[in-house]
Amino acid sequence: MKKTLSIIMIIIGFCLIVVIKIGPSKETSWLFTYGDLIPMLIAAVIIIPGWIMYKKSK
Repeated sequence: MKKTLSIIMIIIGFCLIVVIKIGPSKETSWLFTYGDLIPMLIAAVIIIPGWIMYKKSK
């Protein structure tokens, strides 16, 4: 269960990073209200615990 949850967290974080790198569109413009820093921090907050959980469950 932890391994699947960690993989889901990593995938969500990387999808958020891809959206940030592609740039704002009509659907994702709400992410860029305060700039790029806040979405990047949110992605880091999602990816880092997911990565740690994945490494511990191996």
